[in-house]
Amino acid sequence: MNAVSFKKISAIVCTAVACACMISADEVKNSDPELFSRKNTVKAGTFAGLFPPEVKTIAVISPASFPAKPLYRAGLDRLMKCGLKIKVGKHVFTPARPGKSSAPLNDRLEDFYAAWNDPEVDFILCMRGGEGCSELLSALDWSKLSPRPKLYLQGYSDVTQIICALQSKKMGHPVAGPMVGAMACLDPESLQEMSDMHHGKAVGPIPLTPLVPGECRGLPLAGHLERLCRCFDSPFPPETKGRIIFIEYVAGSVEKARKHLDHLLTRGVFKNAAGVVFCQFIRCGDDAEINALFDEFAPKFGVPVYKGFPFGHSARCYTIDFQREVVIQNDQLIFPPAL
Repeated sequence: MNAVSFKKISAIVCTAVACACMISADEVKNSDPELFSRKNTVKAGTFAGLFPPEVKTIAVISPASFPAKPLYRAGLDRLMKCGLKIKVGKHVFTPARPGKSSAPLNDRLEDFYAAWNDPEVDFILCMRGGEGCSELLSALDWSKLSPRPKLYLQGYSDVTQIICALQSKKMGHPVAGPMVGAMACLDPESLQEMSDMHHGKAVGPIPLTPLVPGECRGLPLAGHLERLCRCFDSPFPPETKGRIIFIEYVAGSVEKARKHLDHLLTRGVFKNAAGVVFCQFIRCGDDAEINALFDEFAPKFGVPVYKGFPFGHSARCYTIDFQREVVIQNDQLIFPPAL
Protein backbone atom coordinates (compact mmCIF):
# COMPACT_ATOMS: atom_id res chain seq x y z
CA MET A 1 0.00 0.00 0.00
CA ASN A 2 1.58 3.33 -1.02
CA ALA A 3 1.12 6.77 0.51
CA VAL A 4 -1.51 7.84 -2.01
CA SER A 5 -3.75 4.84 -1.51
CA PHE A 6 -3.46 5.08 2.24
CA LYS A 7 -4.61 8.70 2.20
CA LYS A 8 -7.85 7.53 0.57
CA ILE A 9 -8.36 4.97 3.32
CA SER A 10 -7.53 7.47 6.06
CA ALA A 11 -10.22 9.83 4.71
CA ILE A 12 -12.80 7.07 5.13
CA VAL A 13 -11.85 6.40 8.75
CA CYS A 14 -11.36 10.06 9.66
CA THR A 15 -14.65 10.41 11.56
CA ALA A 16 -14.10 7.19 13.50
CA VAL A 17 -10.60 8.27 14.47
CA ALA A 18 -11.81 11.66 15.66
CA CYS A 19 -14.35 10.01 17.93
CA ALA A 20 -11.80 7.50 19.22
CA CYS A 21 -9.51 10.35 20.28
CA MET A 22 -12.15 11.83 22.65
CA ILE A 23 -11.70 9.15 25.32
CA SER A 24 -11.16 10.20 28.93
CA ALA A 25 -7.93 9.98 30.88
CA ASP A 26 -9.31 6.93 32.67
CA GLU A 27 -8.32 4.89 29.62
CA VAL A 28 -4.70 5.09 30.71
CA LYS A 29 -5.29 1.47 31.78
CA ASN A 30 -5.71 0.48 28.15
CA SER A 31 -5.14 -3.23 27.54
CA ASP A 32 -2.53 -2.23 24.97
CA PRO A 33 0.30 -0.66 27.02
CA GLU A 34 1.61 1.22 23.98
CA LEU A 35 -1.55 3.34 23.74
CA PHE A 36 -1.95 6.04 26.32
CA SER A 37 -4.60 8.45 27.55
CA ARG A 38 -6.22 10.20 24.60
CA LYS A 39 -6.11 13.56 26.38
CA ASN A 40 -2.54 13.97 25.10
CA THR A 41 -3.35 13.22 21.46
CA VAL A 42 -1.32 15.57 19.27
CA LYS A 43 -2.71 17.60 16.40
CA ALA A 44 -2.06 17.10 12.72
CA GLY A 45 1.18 18.68 11.60
CA THR A 46 3.02 18.36 14.90
CA PHE A 47 5.24 15.58 13.54
CA ALA A 48 6.87 18.06 11.18
CA GLY A 49 10.51 18.62 12.12
CA LEU A 50 10.75 15.58 14.37
CA PHE A 51 13.10 13.58 12.15
CA PRO A 52 16.75 14.10 11.20
CA PRO A 53 17.14 16.89 8.64
CA GLU A 54 18.71 14.54 6.09
CA VAL A 55 15.68 12.22 6.16
CA LYS A 56 13.39 12.58 3.14
CA THR A 57 11.55 9.23 3.08
CA ILE A 58 10.19 7.16 5.98
CA ALA A 59 9.13 3.52 5.68
CA VAL A 60 6.50 2.27 8.15
CA ILE A 61 6.46 -1.43 9.04
CA SER A 62 4.72 -3.69 11.57
CA PRO A 63 7.36 -6.24 12.62
CA ALA A 64 5.46 -7.29 15.75
CA SER A 65 1.77 -7.23 16.67
CA PHE A 66 -1.07 -6.19 14.36
CA PRO A 67 -2.01 -2.50 14.86
CA ALA A 68 -5.73 -3.08 15.29
CA LYS A 69 -6.90 0.00 17.19
CA PRO A 70 -7.91 3.31 15.58
CA LEU A 71 -5.17 5.27 17.32
CA TYR A 72 -2.52 3.57 15.17
CA ARG A 73 -4.21 4.93 12.07
CA ALA A 74 -4.52 8.31 13.78
CA GLY A 75 -0.76 8.33 14.32
CA LEU A 76 -0.13 7.28 10.73
CA ASP A 77 -2.48 9.96 9.45
CA ARG A 78 -0.52 12.60 11.36
CA LEU A 79 2.78 11.17 10.16
CA MET A 80 1.66 11.50 6.56
CA LYS A 81 1.18 15.22 7.12
CA CYS A 82 4.73 15.78 8.40
CA GLY A 83 6.07 16.97 5.04
CA LEU A 84 8.13 13.85 4.26
CA LYS A 85 7.43 11.01 1.85
CA ILE A 86 5.88 8.09 3.73
CA LYS A 87 5.98 4.54 2.37
CA VAL A 88 3.59 2.21 4.20
CA GLY A 89 4.58 -1.45 4.14
CA LYS A 90 2.37 -3.68 2.02
CA HIS A 91 1.45 -5.85 5.02
CA VAL A 92 1.28 -3.22 7.80
CA PHE A 93 -2.45 -3.82 8.26
CA THR A 94 -2.53 -7.53 7.46
CA PRO A 95 -4.67 -9.06 10.25
CA ALA A 96 -3.11 -11.29 12.87
CA ARG A 97 -3.08 -15.04 12.36
CA PRO A 98 -5.66 -17.08 14.29
CA GLY A 99 -4.46 -17.46 17.86
CA LYS A 100 -1.56 -15.04 17.29
CA SER A 101 -1.10 -11.30 17.74
CA SER A 102 0.95 -10.70 14.59
CA ALA A 103 0.54 -11.10 10.85
CA PRO A 104 2.07 -14.11 9.03
CA LEU A 105 5.84 -14.20 9.40
CA ASN A 106 6.56 -14.12 5.66
CA ASP A 107 4.48 -10.96 5.29
CA ARG A 108 6.40 -9.19 8.03
CA LEU A 109 9.73 -10.36 6.61
CA GLU A 110 8.75 -9.12 3.16
CA ASP A 111 8.02 -5.64 4.52
CA PHE A 112 11.26 -5.58 6.52
CA TYR A 113 13.41 -6.53 3.52
CA ALA A 114 11.55 -4.10 1.26
CA ALA A 115 11.99 -1.16 3.64
CA TRP A 116 15.62 -1.91 4.42
CA ASN A 117 16.71 -2.42 0.83
CA ASP A 118 14.79 0.50 -0.66
CA PRO A 119 17.51 3.07 -1.48
CA GLU A 120 14.98 5.87 -1.20
CA VAL A 121 14.20 5.07 2.45
CA ASP A 122 16.23 7.02 5.03
CA PHE A 123 14.29 6.07 8.16
CA ILE A 124 12.29 2.98 9.23
CA LEU A 125 9.61 3.65 11.84
CA CYS A 126 7.74 0.76 13.45
CA MET A 127 3.98 0.88 13.97
CA ARG A 128 4.00 -0.86 17.35
CA GLY A 129 5.55 -3.57 19.48
CA GLY A 130 3.63 -6.32 21.22
CA GLU A 131 4.90 -9.74 20.17
CA GLY A 132 6.55 -11.12 17.06
CA CYS A 133 10.05 -9.65 16.79
CA SER A 134 11.70 -12.79 18.20
CA GLU A 135 10.05 -14.83 15.45
CA LEU A 136 11.07 -12.32 12.80
CA LEU A 137 14.72 -12.22 13.91
CA SER A 138 14.95 -16.01 14.09
CA ALA A 139 13.97 -16.18 10.41
CA LEU A 140 15.77 -13.07 9.17
CA ASP A 141 18.44 -13.68 6.52
CA TRP A 142 21.02 -11.03 7.36
CA SER A 143 22.82 -11.65 4.07
CA LYS A 144 19.84 -10.04 2.33
CA LEU A 145 20.50 -6.75 4.13
CA SER A 146 23.21 -4.31 3.18
CA PRO A 147 24.93 -2.65 6.18
CA ARG A 148 23.45 0.83 5.48
CA PRO A 149 25.06 2.53 8.53
CA LYS A 150 23.03 5.71 8.04
CA LEU A 151 19.61 4.01 7.90
CA TYR A 152 17.63 4.81 11.05
CA LEU A 153 15.31 2.25 12.61
CA GLN A 154 13.22 3.48 15.54
CA GLY A 155 11.11 1.52 18.00
CA TYR A 156 10.98 0.21 21.55
CA SER A 157 8.99 -2.32 23.61
CA ASP A 158 9.11 -5.58 21.57
CA VAL A 159 11.22 -3.79 18.93
CA THR A 160 13.97 -3.67 21.58
CA GLN A 161 15.07 -6.96 20.05
CA ILE A 162 15.49 -5.52 16.56
CA ILE A 163 17.39 -2.38 17.56
CA CYS A 164 19.67 -4.41 19.84
CA ALA A 165 20.32 -6.94 17.07
CA LEU A 166 21.25 -4.09 14.73
CA GLN A 167 23.66 -2.74 17.35
CA SER A 168 25.19 -6.19 17.74
CA LYS A 169 25.55 -6.59 13.97
CA LYS A 170 26.83 -3.01 13.56
CA MET A 171 24.13 -2.40 10.97
CA GLY A 172 21.97 0.66 10.50
CA HIS A 173 21.39 3.40 13.04
CA PRO A 174 19.22 2.02 15.90
CA VAL A 175 17.08 4.36 17.98
CA ALA A 176 14.97 3.52 21.02
CA GLY A 177 11.95 5.74 20.75
CA PRO A 178 8.23 6.16 20.24
CA MET A 179 6.49 4.34 17.42
CA VAL A 180 3.55 5.43 15.27
CA GLY A 181 0.83 4.56 17.78
CA ALA A 182 2.66 6.08 20.74
CA MET A 183 3.58 9.22 18.80
CA ALA A 184 -0.10 10.08 18.49
CA CYS A 185 -0.25 10.50 22.28
CA LEU A 186 3.10 12.00 23.27
CA ASP A 187 3.26 15.12 25.40
CA PRO A 188 4.86 18.27 23.93
CA GLU A 189 8.08 17.79 25.92
CA SER A 190 8.63 14.34 24.43
CA LEU A 191 7.99 15.58 20.90
CA GLN A 192 10.47 18.42 21.42
CA GLU A 193 13.06 16.03 22.88
CA MET A 194 12.67 13.69 19.91
CA SER A 195 13.29 16.60 17.56
CA ASP A 196 16.34 17.75 19.53
CA MET A 197 17.74 14.22 19.64
CA HIS A 198 17.37 13.75 15.89
CA HIS A 199 18.80 17.18 15.10
CA GLY A 200 21.95 16.65 17.14
CA LYS A 201 21.03 19.26 19.73
CA ALA A 202 21.84 19.00 23.41
CA VAL A 203 19.22 17.19 25.50
CA GLY A 204 19.04 17.95 29.20
CA PRO A 205 20.11 18.39 31.85
CA ILE A 206 17.55 15.91 33.12
CA PRO A 207 17.54 15.38 36.92
CA LEU A 208 17.96 11.80 38.09
CA THR A 209 17.79 10.17 41.50
CA PRO A 210 21.06 8.44 42.47
CA LEU A 211 20.89 4.88 43.75
CA VAL A 212 24.62 4.24 43.47
CA PRO A 213 26.19 7.68 42.89
CA GLY A 214 28.99 8.21 40.44
CA GLU A 215 29.84 10.02 37.26
CA CYS A 216 29.73 8.09 34.00
CA ARG A 217 29.61 8.60 30.26
CA GLY A 218 29.19 6.40 27.23
CA LEU A 219 26.90 5.46 24.38
CA PRO A 220 23.44 4.26 25.43
CA LEU A 221 21.70 0.91 25.16
CA ALA A 222 17.99 1.00 25.93
CA GLY A 223 15.05 -1.34 26.03
CA HIS A 224 12.26 -3.26 27.68
CA LEU A 225 13.55 -5.42 30.56
CA GLU A 226 12.07 -8.76 29.47
CA ARG A 227 12.98 -8.16 25.83
CA LEU A 228 16.55 -7.32 26.86
CA CYS A 229 16.71 -10.77 28.43
CA ARG A 230 15.70 -12.27 25.08
CA CYS A 231 18.38 -10.18 23.36
CA PHE A 232 21.14 -11.53 25.56
CA ASP A 233 19.91 -15.09 25.05
CA SER A 234 19.91 -14.65 21.27
CA PRO A 235 22.71 -15.37 18.76
CA PHE A 236 23.38 -11.62 18.52
CA PRO A 237 23.55 -10.09 22.03
CA PRO A 238 24.18 -6.33 22.06
CA GLU A 239 27.49 -4.83 23.14
CA THR A 240 27.39 -3.36 26.67
CA LYS A 241 31.03 -2.49 27.28
CA GLY A 242 31.30 1.18 28.15
CA ARG A 243 27.58 1.76 27.59
CA ILE A 244 24.95 3.24 29.86
CA ILE A 245 22.02 0.82 29.98
CA PHE A 246 18.49 2.29 30.15
CA ILE A 247 15.83 -0.17 31.36
CA GLU A 248 12.04 0.20 31.17
CA TYR A 249 9.27 -2.29 31.90
CA VAL A 250 5.50 -2.53 31.54
CA ALA A 251 2.57 -4.77 32.46
CA GLY A 252 4.52 -7.35 34.45
CA SER A 253 4.82 -8.11 38.13
CA VAL A 254 7.64 -6.97 40.39
CA GLU A 255 8.50 -10.62 40.92
CA LYS A 256 8.89 -11.17 37.18
CA ALA A 257 11.04 -8.05 36.95
CA ARG A 258 13.21 -9.44 39.74
CA LYS A 259 13.71 -12.68 37.81
CA HIS A 260 14.62 -10.76 34.64
CA LEU A 261 17.18 -8.62 36.47
CA ASP A 262 18.66 -11.73 38.08
CA HIS A 263 18.93 -13.27 34.63
CA LEU A 264 20.79 -10.26 33.25
CA LEU A 265 23.15 -10.36 36.22
CA THR A 266 23.81 -14.06 35.59
CA ARG A 267 24.58 -13.28 31.96
CA GLY A 268 27.15 -10.70 33.05
CA VAL A 269 25.34 -7.92 31.22
CA PHE A 270 26.40 -5.16 33.63
CA LYS A 271 29.98 -6.28 34.18
CA ASN A 272 31.60 -3.88 31.70
CA ALA A 273 28.84 -1.29 31.47
CA ALA A 274 29.48 2.37 32.30
CA GLY A 275 26.23 2.81 34.20
CA VAL A 276 22.57 1.82 34.57
CA VAL A 277 19.46 4.01 34.50
CA PHE A 278 16.11 2.65 35.62
CA CYS A 279 13.39 4.30 33.55
CA GLN A 280 9.62 3.89 33.75
CA PHE A 281 8.26 0.69 35.32
CA ILE A 282 4.55 0.96 34.57
CA ARG A 283 1.64 -1.28 35.60
CA CYS A 284 4.10 -3.47 37.52
CA GLY A 285 3.14 -2.75 41.12
CA ASP A 286 2.94 0.21 43.46
CA ASP A 287 5.71 2.77 43.75
CA ALA A 288 6.99 1.36 47.03
CA GLU A 289 7.44 -2.13 45.54
CA ILE A 290 9.18 -0.79 42.44
CA ASN A 291 11.51 1.48 44.39
CA ALA A 292 12.35 -1.40 46.71
CA LEU A 293 13.26 -3.47 43.63
CA PHE A 294 15.57 -0.70 42.38
CA ASP A 295 17.20 -0.40 45.81
CA GLU A 296 17.69 -4.17 45.96
CA PHE A 297 19.47 -4.49 42.63
CA ALA A 298 21.38 -1.22 42.30
CA PRO A 299 24.32 -2.30 44.50
CA LYS A 300 24.64 -5.58 42.57
CA PHE A 301 25.52 -4.00 39.22
CA GLY A 302 28.94 -2.69 40.24
CA VAL A 303 28.48 0.60 38.33
CA PRO A 304 26.76 3.95 38.98
CA VAL A 305 22.98 3.47 39.03
CA TYR A 306 20.23 6.07 38.73
CA LYS A 307 16.47 6.20 38.29
CA GLY A 308 13.96 8.65 36.89
CA PHE A 309 14.69 9.00 33.17
CA PRO A 310 11.42 9.47 31.18
CA PHE A 311 11.57 6.52 28.80
CA GLY A 312 8.87 3.88 28.62
CA HIS A 313 5.21 3.19 28.02
CA SER A 314 3.67 6.57 28.81
CA ALA A 315 2.92 9.89 27.15
CA ARG A 316 6.26 11.16 28.52
CA CYS A 317 8.59 8.98 26.48
CA TYR A 318 11.97 10.34 25.42
CA THR A 319 13.93 9.15 22.40
CA ILE A 320 17.38 7.55 22.87
CA ASP A 321 19.75 7.44 19.90
CA PHE A 322 22.22 4.57 20.32
CA GLN A 323 24.89 6.72 18.65
CA ARG A 324 24.53 9.80 20.89
CA GLU A 325 26.87 10.01 23.90
CA VAL A 326 25.33 10.23 27.38
CA VAL A 327 26.96 12.01 30.33
CA ILE A 328 25.77 11.66 33.94
CA GLN A 329 27.27 13.93 36.56
CA ASN A 330 25.96 15.86 39.56
CA ASP A 331 22.84 13.67 39.46
CA GLN A 332 21.92 15.03 36.03
CA LEU A 333 21.85 13.39 32.62
CA ILE A 334 22.88 15.19 29.44
CA PHE A 335 23.13 14.23 25.80
CA PRO A 336 25.80 16.72 24.63
CA PRO A 337 25.42 18.22 21.15
CA ALA A 338 26.37 15.74 18.43
CA LEU A 339 29.69 16.44 16.72
